[in-house]
Amino acid sequence: MSIRAIVPVFFAVTTILFGSLNAELRTTHKDCEYVFSGVYKPETFYGKNINWLNNDNSFDKAYLSRHTLDLTFDVLYGQQTYEEIVAEFLFQMRNKAVWGNPNSYGSTTVADIKDLGVLRGAHSHGLPRLFFSIRQVWLQFTINNALSLPFSNKHTFTIGAFPFEVGRGIALGDAYATGPEAFGFYADSAIDQYAFGAKFSGDILANKLSYDWYTAILQNNSGSINDTEKKIFGQEYGRLDMPERGFGSVHYAMAGRLNWKVFDNEALGKMILEPYAVYSNDPEQRVSFPADASIKLGTLGFAGEFYGNRFEAGFDYAVNIGQQRVRGWDRNAIIEVNRQGQIVLVNSQVNANYMVNGVAVTEQAPYVPLVGKAPAPAQTIINTTDRDEDQNGQEIGEVPSLGYLTDGPITLNNGAIRFRNAYTNKFEGWMFVADAAVNLLQKDLQLAATVGVASGDDNPNFMTKDGEYSGFIPLQSVYSGKRVRSPFVLGGAGKLKRLLSTPTSVQAPSKEAQGVSGMTNLIFTGAALKWKPKAWKKPFEINPNILAFWQERQIGNARTYLGLETSLFVNYSMLKDLKFFWVSSLFFPGSHYKDRMGTPVLTPAQLAIIGNQEVTGNTQDRIAKLGNDISYTFNLGLIYSF
Repeated sequence: MSIRAIVPVFFAVTTILFGSLNAELRTTHKDCEYVFSGVYKPETFYGKNINWLNNDNSFDKAYLSRHTLDLTFDVLYGQQTYEEIVAEFLFQMRNKAVWGNPNSYGSTTVADIKDLGVLRGAHSHGLPRLFFSIRQVWLQFTINNALSLPFSNKHTFTIGAFPFEVGRGIALGDAYATGPEAFGFYADSAIDQYAFGAKFSGDILANKLSYDWYTAILQNNSGSINDTEKKIFGQEYGRLDMPERGFGSVHYAMAGRLNWKVFDNEALGKMILEPYAVYSNDPEQRVSFPADASIKLGTLGFAGEFYGNRFEAGFDYAVNIGQQRVRGWDRNAIIEVNRQGQIVLVNSQVNANYMVNGVAVTEQAPYVPLVGKAPAPAQTIINTTDRDEDQNGQEIGEVPSLGYLTDGPITLNNGAIRFRNAYTNKFEGWMFVADAAVNLLQKDLQLAATVGVASGDDNPNFMTKDGEYSGFIPLQSVYSGKRVRSPFVLGGAGKLKRLLSTPTSVQAPSKEAQGVSGMTNLIFTGAALKWKPKAWKKPFEINPNILAFWQERQIGNARTYLGLETSLFVNYSMLKDLKFFWVSSLFFPGSHYKDRMGTPVLTPAQLAIIGNQEVTGNTQDRIAKLGNDISYTFNLGLIYSF
């Protein structure tokens, strides 16, 4: 179907879906005020060259129509008895699906498939029904009233799943569970679920200085015996006989901030400063294997906003501290291979060497755990050999036969990359963003400019040695600009990839160049114009943006200029609570992508996804490679608030 045909169909369907328009429902009973509201957002996306910037990849296009429905139920308590709201309970549900794709809304969690002692991969499947899920649910109450404490200032406690971010949401955002957004598409409602946590808030100086202290559980692997006894550390040095996870594996984040209202009056305007600190502890990070590393990340930052009569500006600055500890790891795993049409189990990183008719033969050593009821000699040698990088490629033993290999003797050698020693990377990244705007024509017209820098670095895990990582590390961030917006390079959770170096070390976690996105290794500057005429009977807004991007640190021999992005945001209120919106972008790749043309960018996991419908046994015969062709996207739809 052509795009010219898709757009009329989209608007015909959305017109049918809308009936009478209603305002939010609000009612009061004794101490409780009940508020029911919602947002329905049908929209269409189209994009070309959104992944690889290459016209030769005819499949690098995407079209979808979908909807997002949010229903919110809010309960406010205490006005009649306490003469103020002393408690609030909010519950929000979301239904979201791509039209024509029943599996798009959600899927089961990923489950490992293990058979005959072999991990055969992971499995998940879609849920082909339009379920509602919980986006946020939280309870907030005033500590003063709840505990009868005679505080002079108000203090509150919030618990549940709720949004929270510091600064501009770069050092710590609220994108705990973002939706599976298409690459390059702007989505300001991409977060499908907020993290569960708790927050203390309150005033230190009334109307001058307040605080927030926040903590959240991002991943809990200690919630059941199934979690704590799961055998995930057998490949870590020294853990073959005690591979269980154990208790205490919880990924959590903590953050504190102060909100200082420096001044707020008609003469000077309003200025707010926000110092903040963030700490995240992830004991099971993945470099090459699940849980083969851990991270302790700290971020110290300072943000501010100023709003004057005609001029406004803001900034956010932060630095990373902390470290990544990569565990010593035995890469040998039991896998399946095809041996002349027969599926056999082998050790992935141990070779068997033997002679056939005077010819030396080398193949992966068959996996034979037992001989009768006794441990097999070969596997005992494999499992008990010294674990150290110095043993890579070394002979570790000899056996007379091994499984189907009967023409012994069989010499066993470690693979060239079987072992990876432990090492530590210290974090030294930083970032700074700032923007400013001036309002003209009685504030109908706004001119804005922005600049941003996020430090960068190459992949720190190419070499197994202690080092420093100078790239900035954002946490749960979907920042795409404030007064100047970027729907493509930073929008949609910042999906446009900037490739790191192609690995040359055998110890690197992948053979292909890996990509980074979002606020790291990036410099940008740009400008925007926003026209929002107040004299119009129906509110209208048009907002063109232009941004240029560079890498902060040169990667390889490629030049640093990434390219130029232009975009257009349009909003038009058709009715009081019904708005039409349009977001489009053009990205003109710069000299960096010209220098990196031809770089393979499909990871093995992506190749597996692309080829999983192939039934002939053929492998992928065409590797998608990076180009420097223009990319364009558009997103249009309706937003009905009730």
